This record gives sequence, structure tokens and C-alpha cells, in this order.
Amino acid sequence: MSRTIDRKKGPAFQALDGINFIPVREVALPNGIEVSLLEAGSQDVSKIDWVFPAGAVQAGKPLLASTVGNLLLEGTATRSSAEISDTIDFYGAYLNAQTFHHNTVVTLVCLTRELPHLLPLVEDVVRNAAFDAREVDIYLNKRRQEFLLESEKVRTLAARYFGSVIFGADHPYGKQLDLSHFDTLGREELIAFHRAAYTPLGCRIVVAGQPGNDIVALLTRHFGGSDWQAGNINLNGVEEGLPSPEKFHLLEKDGALQSAIRIGRPMFNNTHPDFIPLQVLNTILGGYFGSRLMTTVREEKGLTYGIGSSIVSYPKGGMWVIASEVMGEMREDATAAIFEEMQRLIDEPVSEDELEVVRNYMLGELLRQFDGPFSSSDIYRTLWEYGLDYRFYDRMVEVVKTIGPPDLQALAARYLQPGDFYTVVAGK
Repeated sequence: MSRTIDRKKGPAFQALDGINFIPVREVALPNGIEVSLLEAGSQDVSKIDWVFPAGAVQAGKPLLASTVGNLLLEGTATRSSAEISDTIDFYGAYLNAQTFHHNTVVTLVCLTRELPHLLPLVEDVVRNAAFDAREVDIYLNKRRQEFLLESEKVRTLAARYFGSVIFGADHPYGKQLDLSHFDTLGREELIAFHRAAYTPLGCRIVVAGQPGNDIVALLTRHFGGSDWQAGNINLNGVEEGLPSPEKFHLLEKDGALQSAIRIGRPMFNNTHPDFIPLQVLNTILGGYFGSRLMTTVREEKGLTYGIGSSIVSYPKGGMWVIASEVMGEMREDATAAIFEEMQRLIDEPVSEDELEVVRNYMLGELLRQFDGPFSSSDIYRTLWEYGLDYRFYDRMVEVVKTIGPPDLQALAARYLQPGDFYTVVAGK
């Protein structure tokens, strides 16, 4: 006998009690490199991240750190760029380097059985990058053209300038790339930075998946030897930011049909006790598709196709930023609508119904972020960078489930005062 389904009634919702974190096994290689292993999953696939203190902060100038990171795969003393690429393709692997403010992360994803063949390649890439003069010229010319093309986009101009407004033009988080950096960056500078930063000193390895019983021995063979000198990286300390004295900045762009808007303020990072509660407030304001900014500025007023807000965390600071693009003649209306929504969170308590929707959304996103060993390893790596552990997410679950409208209104009164926010408009 068939059962009739009432399609007007949604499935029962089950509240999240907590997150099942993958256990982390910590070991140290003979030369002091710390290795974190998140061994889980049903497939014999591995993801390994090598984290080096080789970011823009350590480099001390724009372009240097990212150029070194991106050229790691463009040839070594014994392998050409084509040979490196062919080897990666032959084994069906993924190898890449990403540069951030405080580090560069080299990532390998491959079948576990191919690790003995691919780890020697990663060792060669990390330790013996050649920075061939021709490869350097090709890369810098390509990067210059990309920079010029991006500089024509109002959203790029607003995003670049916003960092300088919030932190100061000379601050590591606010210092911007310009054409002069392409003319002054030389091969010898790349070699010197690589020699100083890509060493066991400050390096950490994070392994996820099912790497096999021999993983520590393999890592020791290729990355744990005493022949790899520790180096002496300059960490270039990050001072307190110095925001602009002006709250409104207009970057006029001839011929622009749209205006890119950035509204935000300096903030703290995720180690501050208010960071997690503010994530709830930010989600209500502009952190998901059903947020107030999307509902009001996009759906009701029709001023933009998209708008969102986020609280960005850096190891030495942070910022709250609202971003959107609008037709030039609608810029003032859109800006006013954004500040009205901020003020409404100060003046009026959030309803329990709206808060319940946000709770369910945020808890669902938390579960999604920890779906599998690879994504879990990314989260673990970030926690380690900030000196945190999984208890951060235990607290997040608790805060999301228990925070109330009075708490959110108090946070809004403290952190959403319009006078604390800076506005950058690029375009008309």
C-alpha cells in the first residue's frame, strides 16, 4: 500500500549537537618540521600541504612572495617546466602553490600509491627551484598584463584601495601593487627570498586522507634530512594599522557604467571573544542569500544584482567589509540603504523567526565545512595559524544555538555605528 506524502510539509529538522572532528596525530621529522596527520576517508587518496613562512609580510614588498610561489613549478636545476607538468599529468595529480599574507602553501593531491613517485618531485620543486631568467620574464610580463586588465575594473580598484584605507598605505595588509614593482623585481631577489623562506624553519606539513602506513617515513626521507638548512627568515612584524583620516573616498573611473562600493571598518581577528557572536550578526546583515542586505538592496529596491558582507580575519588584525556593484546613478541610494540596514540592527531587535533561520543556515554550513578529511585539514591548518584548536568550533556551535536578540542588538550598538565605517566608491 503506497503512502501519500504531504509535500507542503518540510522534513523534520534535527538540531546539531556538535561536530565530529577528525582526530589529529602530531609527529615531528628529525629536522624539527612538525607534521599533522588527519587520517580519514574511504578512498586511498591523499592531500598534503607544506606551509612555509613565505608570504607578502615576510617578503616586505608586493609581488615578491607571490612570484616566488608561482615560479616554483616552472623549473628546477634538473627538471624543466614541461617535465614537471608532464609528471603531474602522468600520475593524475594536482600540485599548486598559493601565497597569502603570512605564508605560501604548496599543495599536492594524488592517489596514495603514487606518493613515492611524486614526493621526490615536490622535494625538488620546493628546494631546488631554478627561477630561470626566461621563465621569470614570461611570468612577469603575463602578470603585468593581468594587472593592467584588472585595473580597468571598478571592483578591483575599490578592493585594492579599501585595504589601504582600512590599514594604511604602508601597512602589510594595505600596501598595494603598482607598475613600478614589475620594473624593480629582479631574479637575484627571487632566489634570495626562496633561499631564506623555503626551509624547515617555520615549515609545517598537514596530511589528510588515507596516506598509508609509510607516510612518515616518506616525509622523513624527502623533507626531514639535516642537509636541508634551517634558514633565517625575516618575519617582518606587523604593527597596528593606521586607517585613513577621511571616511569617504571616491575613485573616479572615466567611462565606467557602474560603481563598486566597499563599506567597512577595522576589526580584530578570530581570537577575540566577540568574533564568533559577530559572525551571527554579519550573517543576518549580509552573510547569506536571505540576508537583510540582499532582501532590501537587491530584492526590494532593485539597486544591485549582488551584495554581501563578511568579517575578514588576518593573523594580526581584521576588517568588516560590505561589497556591491551598482549603476553609477544609484550609488548614493545603495550606500544609504546599506547604512539604513546597519542602523536598523542597532534600533530594533532581530525577530526569533529570522534568527532561527540564520541559526539553521550557519549550523548547516559548519557541517558542510567539515565534510571530509580534505576540507577538515584546511580548517585545521587555519586554526593552527591563529593558535587555535577545534574548541573554536565547539564554541561556535554553542554561540549560534544560544545567542539571543538582545545579545545581537548590543553587538550592533557596539560595532555597527555608522561613524566607525569607511566608504570607498570606484567608478562614477
